[in-house]
Amino acid sequence: MLNEILKGLSSILGPIATASREHSQMKDGALRAICTALDETYLYYRDIENGQLPNRDREAMLVRYWSAAAICLRHFDDRLARRCDEKAEYWVNPENYSAEDIQNLEIGLDSVRQAYRKMLKPDFRPFGRR
Repeated sequence: MLNEILKGLSSILGPIATASREHSQMKDGALRAICTALDETYLYYRDIENGQLPNRDREAMLVRYWSAAAICLRHFDDRLARRCDEKAEYWVNPENYSAEDIQNLEIGLDSVRQAYRKMLKPDFRPFGRR
């Protein structure tokens, strides 16, 4: 009888452990995606500050990085995913956004980085999913 119970428990716990591992891998992928988008954007701004001219090819790459982050993040934090999507839209035509737009949309790099760092915490629970 005990043997049957243990077999039943192991058949239940196996898929749970697999699902948990897959969830962790998905979250790590989402964190990598937003980290890459943030790092590449900070590096781009650093190069601009050091005298390089704006580069449409690099800006197009930033669109792709932010879009990829938005897709991955949708499983964990809808609000942050929408901000990343808006950040991708920003990089399509950055001249169309004022400082006020950036602040209202919460797509400033420091703002997004703060949200990313919250996600890094082991006890992270996105807004609206408690």
